[in-house]
Amino acid sequence: DLHIDSPFKGLLKYEPRIAQRLKDATFEAYTRLIDLCISQDAAFVVIAGDVYDGADRSVQAQMRFRDGLSRLQEHGIHAFVVHGNHDPLDGRLSRIPMPESAHVYGPEPAWATAEVDGTAIAQIQGVSYPTREVHDNLALRFTPPSQNLFSIGLLHCNVGGITEHDNYAPCTVDELSATGIDYWALGHVHTRQTMRQSDPVIAYPGNLQGRHPNESGAKGALVVDVDEAGRVSSRFEPLDVVRWESLSVAIDDLSDLDALLETTHAGIETERVRADGRDLVCRISFTGRGLLHQDLAAENALEDLTSELRANYSSAMPFIWVERVSDQTAPQ
Repeated sequence: DLHIDSPFKGLLKYEPRIAQRLKDATFEAYTRLIDLCISQDAAFVVIAGDVYDGADRSVQAQMRFRDGLSRLQEHGIHAFVVHGNHDPLDGRLSRIPMPESAHVYGPEPAWATAEVDGTAIAQIQGVSYPTREVHDNLALRFTPPSQNLFSIGLLHCNVGGITEHDNYAPCTVDELSATGIDYWALGHVHTRQTMRQSDPVIAYPGNLQGRHPNESGAKGALVVDVDEAGRVSSRFEPLDVVRWESLSVAIDDLSDLDALLETTHAGIETERVRADGRDLVCRISFTGRGLLHQDLAAENALEDLTSELRANYSSAMPFIWVERVSDQTAPQ
């Protein structure tokens, strides 16, 4: 899921600079994906829905997406794309032609063939959402592969009723497996996970760029290799530009607010190192039981601590932004 041009409305209201940086991050993460495809000499790329963050996709987002696919075409790399609930086919589209190397699927499952230097190497079946809410089991409409080629299913769906996401195009691992397709490349769920390791592989790569605190940790794409016997191996490649992290700081053994700030700074520093040169957005929760519970409950205490933490990182490069501080402590 690319979610190009995600608006980040929650941050815009009180920190426009940070919101703009995050909005740019979805474009930059997509550029990193294109760079990765070229550097890895990929045979092709599959994108499993939610290319854009909204149905009324911006002209800028459409042009940037097209420009990335055009770069791939210059290197002989084809793209196979479906649209999901955020960018269904009935959304607004400008008259911006996509390169010939891009295959965009329609509202009914269809097969397309991937070629390298004129040789067919894989067949890919995909389907796009005609409208935002699709509650039908689209997996049941997929047809078995008809050629003696490695086969890929490209679908935006919720496998097994994952509760954190809308139950669009619901299906099960068994239903996907029954199609005879070798690899299912899935979109919609933003947490990277492999639902089945082989026969077939069923995998969510997640989204390219975290957009809020619930999308914490490394985000990126899966680089998949298939050998001549059809055996699959894959590795995760982080492509995010801004890293979201949630940090818990326990007050149990802390004697005063200076100690609390020092411990919090140490935790942020750990996350900064883990972010490996990326910008960092932190949500901090004070937890545990102790004497500091009363101090944290004082009027404006959290606001003042938030301001103190932000001021400490105001000139940090890459930037570090304390998005929110919450008090989940209890009396000793």
